[in-house]
Amino acid sequence: MPPVALGPRSWFTDLRYLDAPNLIACGVLESDAGLLLVDPGPATTRAALERALADRDATLADVHAILLTHIHLDHAGVTGSLVAAHPAIQVFVHEAGAPHLVQPDRLLQSARRLYGAMMDRLWGAFLAVPARNVHLLSGGETLSFGERTLAVAYTPGHARHHVSYLDRASGTAFAGDTAGMRIHGTDYVLPVAPPPDIDLPAWHASLDTLRAWNPDRLFLTHFGPVADVEPHLQAMAARLTAWGDAVRASLEAGGDDDAHASRFRQTVSREVEAHVPPALVPAYLRFGEPSASWHGLARYWRK
Repeated sequence: MPPVALGPRSWFTDLRYLDAPNLIACGVLESDAGLLLVDPGPATTRAALERALADRDATLADVHAILLTHIHLDHAGVTGSLVAAHPAIQVFVHEAGAPHLVQPDRLLQSARRLYGAMMDRLWGAFLAVPARNVHLLSGGETLSFGERTLAVAYTPGHARHHVSYLDRASGTAFAGDTAGMRIHGTDYVLPVAPPPDIDLPAWHASLDTLRAWNPDRLFLTHFGPVADVEPHLQAMAARLTAWGDAVRASLEAGGDDDAHASRFRQTVSREVEAHVPPALVPAYLRFGEPSASWHGLARYWRK
């Protein structure tokens, strides 16, 4: 998939995660300061990112800054590798996530417990980012890169270190995982709610934050632009509430967590299959993994 335009001097590319389409998208903004990458993805998709830049007659040497919505491996994993190769690149990240970029040992230990022997194949190397390259965000900032300005909002719920960016020139709100998963060309939105940071009231408030921006479109890392902003946000909020209620009911019923998670996955999978073209179902269930979301929501209710 060649790079796709979002608006004035802005575009996105499919990073072809595990050589599959519609899983991870990287946003690219052109500015007088250089290229800005929004969520450049894991190290395993670096070659795809470089090919996309080459399609636009650019290279990684043209990158001025990386704007991270949060530090999960599928969004931020390649960041340290890019900075190691091009030390002038600046990295913008929420202040709660920054320590894990600078000293990623705890993050990687947790990830290795989860992914085991598949860790390197799935994500590749996660290198530390020098502290001098890291710019801390808390929300409410306006970032200026030459003529290009972006508003920053704190948007927790999926992760406590999540921010979103509004590119004023294109009217695009880069929402990371806050607005869920929805593959470009479909109308089905799926929350992505794995442990450990799920916070339902904060998440609903973050959806309101995105709404208050009144963007022309949302941009989802999983996957792509969404033009019908208000219907999308309403659907996301409704599904988040329904999922939260379903998980709470299963906890109140008692029983084995894994059994509950399995039943939840079956229910969600049937719903996805009923609303999504068959070719896109695997992508939805990979990054919208319902059993992981059951565990994330269960952890929230047990706090």
